[in-house]
Amino acid sequence: MPKKVTLNIESHLYERLENRFKDDERGLNQFIIDAIRIQLSAPASSPDDKDGMENYLQKGSSGSRIYGVKGQGW
Repeated sequence: MPKKVTLNIESHLYERLENRFKDDERGLNQFIIDAIRIQLSAPASSPDDKDGMENYLQKGSSGSRIYGVKGQGW
């Protein structure tokens, strides 16, 4: 049984959706449902993930000149 959800979105996102779907409420509804399904099917990242930000920052070699990209030392 379908349930209703009310969304509050930023005005620029609303304008983009309005321009894309015009008066096609069914198309807009399907677009939102598909976007939610895609997001929910993606694997959720957890704070215990081995590739977290801390590990990313530690991957750079010591003494490297490319550390600015990672925000270390500027």
